[in-house]
Amino acid sequence: MTSTYSLFKSLTRPKIRMMNRILLIDVIAIVLTILYQVYRGALGSESPVADTLSYAFVVGFAAFVLLSRNSEHIFVSDAYRLIPASDTKLYSVNLLSSFIGIVYTGIVQAVLVFVTTIPFWNDVMKSLKEMAHYTADKPHFFSQMIYTGTGGLVLAIAATILMWTSITLIHLTGKALTAFLPDTRQKFFRFILYVVVVVAFLYVSSIVANRVNGVIDHFFNLNGDTIASLYYATIYLLGFAAVESVGSVYLLKHWVETGD
Repeated sequence: MTSTYSLFKSLTRPKIRMMNRILLIDVIAIVLTILYQVYRGALGSESPVADTLSYAFVVGFAAFVLLSRNSEHIFVSDAYRLIPASDTKLYSVNLLSSFIGIVYTGIVQAVLVFVTTIPFWNDVMKSLKEMAHYTADKPHFFSQMIYTGTGGLVLAIAATILMWTSITLIHLTGKALTAFLPDTRQKFFRFILYVVVVVAFLYVSSIVANRVNGVIDHFFNLNGDTIASLYYATIYLLGFAAVESVGSVYLLKHWVETGD
């Protein structure tokens, strides 16, 4: 049997290389945008950071889509399914490698944001001092911000994992069922699956949006219940993802054949 570490390396390396290509394009886009702003004489102290953050959303979405596509290919590829490893291990390591890929991308994005703030560090520190002065009469504000930031981060991670497990479950369900259907009915069934994907995405988005809106509405008057709601939602999403994972592993073991 292939060791978990060996399998992890073989699944992670292609994903990291893919993320590096995206990040290279990101850096080039940021540099070209800043140079264009210098040429136009429109470069402000906040422009590089704003540009980096704007591109970060695009990069994050592209990373999620490409990692999802790569992960789903692994489940139906002879090259990976014939590796001497259990389906449970393949599923778990594949999900972990995708998670590492998105975390790696996020860390590089954070570094890029930090780098773009260096030339304007005095302005950044001035803004932080003004915020500290404004919240001086709220002794627990910064500790609550730490709890809130951590809660928001783990909620985003849980939502990402749930989206991946949902995509995998729907993909494998479609592969299993369409194998028994004629071509004409396969098209209709795929359409139904696409609708399910959209509904699932909107459902997860509504949960995350409700928690985030609750925090924004009480940003300067955060309380324990508001912060705890982020963690409760995280547990709920991860529990749902675990149930979906069990279903996906079952399909891998008994119903899904490789496609190439």
